[in-house]
Amino acid sequence: MPKQPQSDVLNSPELAAAFTEYLHRVIEEDRRYRDADCKLAIVQAEGFARENKFTKAWPKFAEAMAHLVGSQLKVPLDPADGGGVRSPVYMNFTMDECLTAMSCCNGAAFNLFESNNLVDALDWTLEVDVLHKNARFSAKPIHEWEIYHPVPHSIEFFRQRLLGLMVASDVLLKLGNTGAAAYCRNLGSDMVKSLTSGTEELSLRRELVTSVSIRDVMQYRHPDPSIYRSMQIIEPELQVRGSWQRLKWADSSKVTSRMAHACFIHNSRLYVCGGQRSGTFDVYKDVWCLDLIRMNGWRELASYKQPFLNCQMAVHDGKAYLFRGSSTVDYFDIERERWGSIQTRFVGTRGERLTWPYTRGLTDYVVHIVDGKLYVFGGKYTRPIGCNYFAVLDIATKTWKHLSGSHDSIPLKPNYDVPGARKNLASWADEGAKKIYIMYGMADRQGAAMFESDFGSQEGFVYDDYWCWDITKGKWQRERVIGNFPCPRAEMSCCYNPSTQQTIMFGGYSPALPYIVESSGMSFGFNYFSDTFVLDRSAAGAPRWKQVLTGNFPTYRAQGQLITDPATGRTYLFGGYTNTDWVPTGPHDLTRSYGDVWQLRVDVPGGLFDEVDWEDERRGAQLGPWMACYTCGSVGVWKKCGGTCDGRIFFCTPKCQKEGWAEHKKKHSCRSARQ
Repeated sequence: MPKQPQSDVLNSPELAAAFTEYLHRVIEEDRRYRDADCKLAIVQAEGFARENKFTKAWPKFAEAMAHLVGSQLKVPLDPADGGGVRSPVYMNFTMDECLTAMSCCNGAAFNLFESNNLVDALDWTLEVDVLHKNARFSAKPIHEWEIYHPVPHSIEFFRQRLLGLMVASDVLLKLGNTGAAAYCRNLGSDMVKSLTSGTEELSLRRELVTSVSIRDVMQYRHPDPSIYRSMQIIEPELQVRGSWQRLKWADSSKVTSRMAHACFIHNSRLYVCGGQRSGTFDVYKDVWCLDLIRMNGWRELASYKQPFLNCQMAVHDGKAYLFRGSSTVDYFDIERERWGSIQTRFVGTRGERLTWPYTRGLTDYVVHIVDGKLYVFGGKYTRPIGCNYFAVLDIATKTWKHLSGSHDSIPLKPNYDVPGARKNLASWADEGAKKIYIMYGMADRQGAAMFESDFGSQEGFVYDDYWCWDITKGKWQRERVIGNFPCPRAEMSCCYNPSTQQTIMFGGYSPALPYIVESSGMSFGFNYFSDTFVLDRSAAGAPRWKQVLTGNFPTYRAQGQLITDPATGRTYLFGGYTNTDWVPTGPHDLTRSYGDVWQLRVDVPGGLFDEVDWEDERRGAQLGPWMACYTCGSVGVWKKCGGTCDGRIFFCTPKCQKEGWAEHKKKHSCRSARQ
């Protein structure tokens, strides 16, 4: 008899199907057990919460969340373990599981807030945001400015998201971070407006996003002088002391006030180039230099070949490179104090020459040089809304390579794997870690509407995201915005200080955050900022944002330049502009630009804070265009002291001047100008 062929039982489709079905049953059974344990913990947590036993309630909500996600995750997710925003576990949640998870996180956050644990409360509200984003990631991609509506519709999804925003707003307001608090409430209001059912909108407004609560926070400036001077450090993990000092130089030289300029520091010298005087058509091509050690006045150097604005310069090997979207990259030779250029080209993966991608001049981008390579991201050249094109120039070989994003000849499509198209963003580089970071910025939909371009809208939009480009791995990761964060904005001043290993962000502008002037009834659809934040990397785990509480602060402004002197670790701010309807600045046109220089010191190792008398500075504070009275502490437009202290402090009335004069004279060695 012929031999019967042996069947391969181990590799049979029937066995594979049976094993798959078995695994599915095991997973479903495990999910049922975890769901039951989760619901039991929620019932216990809600019981503790009803009895106002907040310190017992929040761990039970955390336990419920742990049952839901299983042993795969530690919640809140830890970015130090490679986390980021995207989570496969969250993306695989059913809508019921997502809602349960959001409910657990909100329960933990609220009870932590009631327990005065502000650090962990913010972390749990962030987890609600991350769950919301992962639900969005698992659906059909939409642009970031489009509000996500789950299918099928779920009002509870909106309710849980709004709960997270309201708790976050309350925590941030308690910390004095009025900008982020207002942002959370305004975002919640926009979400409610997007609901198609008027009944649902009314229900959520009555329960969570009342017009009174929104109007209250919209009346604050950021920071607001009425509350800022009295703020104290109540949570060191979320706040830190700092000092802004306006600098003076020996002679009467000065640089024309400007915005949209380029700045860099080399050998403790501050260089300013190009830009525009706000409210005029004056665009500059001049170059100025200020010795930050000697402070002996500004010196004018060789001008650039033509006026320019909204471009950046970065230093490598004694040359400051200026990229304007052309294949000819100009540079300023710092030692010779003359201009030169190099001719570059784009190449493909095999070294073949490619068509130049920028069809017009590029502005409003960010640039960094790491290991002799110049990285350029975003900005505007053809499409008014901005772009997400990311490229790198090898300065030695004079060749460019495309890294990510698409140029403006390709239709813009939503993609959750790379940053969206934007301009006027924040960015910094950590050369040691070989990483480049980008954060926030705007998709200029109002500009697009003005030019009748794609994606135009009368509503402004700023991103709320934060991305890291790993130079070694060559890929993006969307990171979490953790801690007492700056609210989303554009045109901010931002830099990285290698001495303190901190990122610093100051000021900026938002076309999407309203401001209401209660006294006059005026309202603005935009905001300017003068708040200061640092991204602290000193603690274990993920970096955490802290608000810097300073005595003085520069006037609210956007498009200033913040730079750190690598030789001394000192951080400086130059220039910028503001809207004079929004900020009273005296007899100026609609906008005003600045030509001042400020130094920032922060109470961290290497932050040079030992030079600061913080309490004394707060008593004589200049809070943007307003001042604090040295004697009574009231805030307004007061007269500065006319003595030999050179206007160091302010008095609101002759009575306060009389009462405070003796102390001021002793403390600051001031003498009457008549003596």
